[in-house]
Amino acid sequence: MTTNVLNKTEIKTTWEIKKIQEMNARAFANTMMAAMEILGKHGEEAMKEFQTKTRQPMVKMYKEMGVKTPLELVKAKAEHETNLFGSHIEIWGDEKEAHLKYLSCAMWDNMKTCMPKEQQEGMCEGFQNCVSAFAKEFGFTGEVKFENEIATITFRK
Repeated sequence: MTTNVLNKTEIKTTWEIKKIQEMNARAFANTMMAAMEILGKHGEEAMKEFQTKTRQPMVKMYKEMGVKTPLELVKAKAEHETNLFGSHIEIWGDEKEAHLKYLSCAMWDNMKTCMPKEQQEGMCEGFQNCVSAFAKEFGFTGEVKFENEIATITFRK
C-alpha cells in the first residue's frame, strides 16, 4: 500500500522544547562520536585540528556576546547548553574564578550509552584537554574535576 500527499503541506513546529533538546543532544552527540571515531583512525593531529576548528566558532560567539570574565563565561556556556541540549547546570563564582557544575549533561548522557567504560575514561581526559584549550582562548586556565559522573569545570583568570 502506498501513501500519497496530494496537496502540498507545510509542516509546522509541534515538538515541545524538551523533545527538541533531546533530539538536538542526540544528533550532536552522534555526530561527535562518529567524527571522533573516524578522526582517531587518522591520528592525534587530525583530532587536534578538528577540535580547534570546532572550538573557534564557539569562542567567537562568546566573545561577540561580550564575555570577558570567568563568571560571564560559565553563565553563557550554561545558558547555551541548558537551552540547546537540556543539560542541568549550576554556576557560581566571581570575576576571577567561576565554576560550572553539570548536574546532568545531555551530551554525555547520550554519548556514554555507545561506549565501553575504558572509552568513557578516555573521553574524560579528552574533555579536560578541550576545556583547557577553550579557557586559553579567553586568557583563562580551565580544569575539570569529576565526582562520579558529575563534572565541575573551573575557569580562572
